[in-house]
Amino acid sequence: MIVYDRFARSWDERLLADRGPTGRAAAIAHGLDERLGDSMYRHPQGPVPLRPVLLPSALAEEMRTVGLRLLDIIRQVAATRATGVFELADLVGYRRPGVCMLTEDPEWNASAFEMARPDIVVSGGVVRVVECNIMSAVAGPEQVTRIDRYFREVYGPVDPCADTSRLVVPDVMGPRREVVRAVARTRGVNRPRVAVLGWDRGTGFGSAEYFGDVVDDFAQHGVDAEFAVPNDLEADRASLRHQGRRIDVALRMFVSADAPRADLDMSAPRDAMLAGTAITLSPEVADVYSSKKLLVWVSEAAEEMPSADRDFLDRHLPWTRLLVDDKVTWRGGSYGLVDLLLGERERFVIKPSDQHGGEGMSAGADTEPDAWAEAVERGLRDGSYIVQEFMRPDPLPVPVLRAADQSIEVARVASVFGPMLMGGQLGGILARHTDRADTTMVNAIGGGVMNTCWMTP
Repeated sequence: MIVYDRFARSWDERLLADRGPTGRAAAIAHGLDERLGDSMYRHPQGPVPLRPVLLPSALAEEMRTVGLRLLDIIRQVAATRATGVFELADLVGYRRPGVCMLTEDPEWNASAFEMARPDIVVSGGVVRVVECNIMSAVAGPEQVTRIDRYFREVYGPVDPCADTSRLVVPDVMGPRREVVRAVARTRGVNRPRVAVLGWDRGTGFGSAEYFGDVVDDFAQHGVDAEFAVPNDLEADRASLRHQGRRIDVALRMFVSADAPRADLDMSAPRDAMLAGTAITLSPEVADVYSSKKLLVWVSEAAEEMPSADRDFLDRHLPWTRLLVDDKVTWRGGSYGLVDLLLGERERFVIKPSDQHGGEGMSAGADTEPDAWAEAVERGLRDGSYIVQEFMRPDPLPVPVLRAADQSIEVARVASVFGPMLMGGQLGGILARHTDRADTTMVNAIGGGVMNTCWMTP
């Protein structure tokens, strides 16, 4: 489990020495809420963190290396199942948006795995990957940047609560920025013009204001960047343009499947792709690779892999199968999958293979038997659900303000970590946690909160 070391304990004791409604701890919590506002960072009844999650640097590095190795195995297994992108999309049941940017062009698809965020739980002291998001520009950097900035302001270098100079605060924006630059260089463009593609012309979630940190970061490092909504782009055989200015790289900040429901028209980026004038990151094939059916294939193929890969997957990838009425082997025994799920309800979770954000997920550990049986039947009828062995997160002490009663304490929380892997580098770790250890679905939908991770020596 993640150790609650002397450094963290001292920080929390000093902070919570004044935990009254007008004390410093409450002021920090309310300040964070005010700073992030209506930004989807927490459920209305979720906790408010009073400091970053503290992780040992060695554990953060393990999350990075485990995530990268699993990405490589996913790529290899996909290549054995499909001869090309279109066949792969059909096999996983990818729902193509109205304006589809799938292509077999290897140059276009080369960066598909350059931006990813596996979802990791530490269970029994072991890093375990429960999902692998390989799509768009990866959710998390914008939230983590805001939270990092706030906690840097609150806990200055001479703060009496903690000597934060001992901590490592990851560079969240830099590794993704370098991915954009590297991809542009492969196309002969050393100073690219970048369009950060959001979905809201207003001032809320997904707007120019929301992605302002991204645009500013590019500008501060000599990269011309601007916010754009895809509908405002134009393309011909010579260039992709926004308000008359040439665009070399479009950084897509949303999942392709969400474009139609947000009334986003990707025709101009698609036309630029076909003309070879500008590239969109991530390429749409990254959304295909994000299907949880890829984890099913990897889990199924583990027994036929070389021993080093098999041992790696046994340790770091929970047992995962497609939810069908079939025979399976689990923990050395042979079972009908439906009977196994009904008989070992608390050991499994059910997820749709093509959703994100926890939508449609059922955890047997917090679902009554009748409701669980209905979830199993619903998944069988749908045909696109997966089942995965449940990995309970090790409890992690984090000081929080509980929204329901405004109480403040060091809570033992359930956490999911999202290391943001950009071009092989670690672009920070997004943490999502609750205010108690027995939570099974750790996300904003289930009452959780986003937090940032800082590393201890």
